[in-house]
Amino acid sequence: GIQSIPSVKALKEDSYDVKKIKLGEVDVEHFSRELRFSNDSVEKTKKNESKHDNVHEIARVIPFRLHDVHDAWSDAALSFEFALKTGIHMSNGPLSPEEEKAFRDWLELLSKTLPIQMKRTHDIIHLLLKNFSIAVESQSNMDNLISQNIPLEPKRQWHTCTYGDNQMGYTCGLWQLFHIMSIGVVEYNQHNAAIPTRHASETLRNYVEHFFQCEVCRLNFLDMYDNCSFDGCHRLSAQPASTEHEWRELPLWLWETHNDVNVRLMGERMEQNSQVEPNSW
Repeated sequence: GIQSIPSVKALKEDSYDVKKIKLGEVDVEHFSRELRFSNDSVEKTKKNESKHDNVHEIARVIPFRLHDVHDAWSDAALSFEFALKTGIHMSNGPLSPEEEKAFRDWLELLSKTLPIQMKRTHDIIHLLLKNFSIAVESQSNMDNLISQNIPLEPKRQWHTCTYGDNQMGYTCGLWQLFHIMSIGVVEYNQHNAAIPTRHASETLRNYVEHFFQCEVCRLNFLDMYDNCSFDGCHRLSAQPASTEHEWRELPLWLWETHNDVNVRLMGERMEQNSQVEPNSW
């Protein structure tokens, strides 16, 4: 059942600036005016949306800007490759046994759950799994494997939720990858021996523990996961479930977790930028 009232947060595109809004002022005209979003642009957006026949091909990642689902796939793939270059081998020498297992489990999970449209990513995953003992020895080994077997692509940039700063695209693209994986578990389980949702979440958790280089982000995620936030300990099953309803708990749980992370980050940013008196809240 419904346990809380949903919140709406509005920000100007390409900005983290938050505009304080009095409750009595919350209406469409006010939002349009404060965000400098004219009625003409609203109508233009509606016309653009009507051009898309398949609503499943549209992903709204930044408010008021349409992104094709291919943008999400592209950003996820770009973050996956960036992580291979910067987040796996963080010290000299081979990966530890724990890191090896976490990395292999992650690659095997992605190989089953990413859409076939992410062909380049699949090719890289297949290559790394086939030559796993070589890849885990050093960063240079992994780089050479990829450069010698995967065609070089033109320089790419992140498209979604960069807020005008391409450097912000990596973390966002990584979250895109996590979400795509979680939905892919549902898709995969419909046609194959089911992946237990707890196995997928544990695989994600262990990847974050060993390879997510944002220390604060890593510790916060692990704290949430290990303390069963959003009832993850009960919603995610260690047994291969048989119904789509049970499988969907994984992407739903991950969305709730990610939303909580965003709310926390937004609160921290608002606190840093706030100029109001302490008692005015």
